[in-house]
Amino acid sequence: MKLTGITVPSIIWLARAGFLACSAVILWLALDRQPFILIPGFYDLDKLNHVFAFVTLALLLDYSFPFTEHFWLKWLPLLCFGVAIELLQLMSGYRYFEWGDIFADASGLAVYLLIRPRFRPALDKRLGLSTET
Repeated sequence: MKLTGITVPSIIWLARAGFLACSAVILWLALDRQPFILIPGFYDLDKLNHVFAFVTLALLLDYSFPFTEHFWLKWLPLLCFGVAIELLQLMSGYRYFEWGDIFADASGLAVYLLIRPRFRPALDKRLGLSTET
């Protein structure tokens, strides 16, 4: 079933707005003095939070620029964002730089790239981005 009433530019605009909003929230959470803990005692899920955040950012970034297939134009800046967060945490004086976080960010991107070929064509068709009928 194809969605009606939504245009390709609208999808792109919504994805870009979502990407910016999610990036801002992730940056705020990363630099907040009190780390956000959804369930007390489960701080060890930090790395899983990184994976989930970067899967989400990758999806939104992919649909922000749906016709760009060059690896480095989408995915390298996203990894740089993860590194920048860690550097900002290092400079904050109250948070820490962790290589494990960068690995978790890269893992989130890898998870997205692994599942992308499976769901992206079907979602593109549903959103009207596909040239197939």
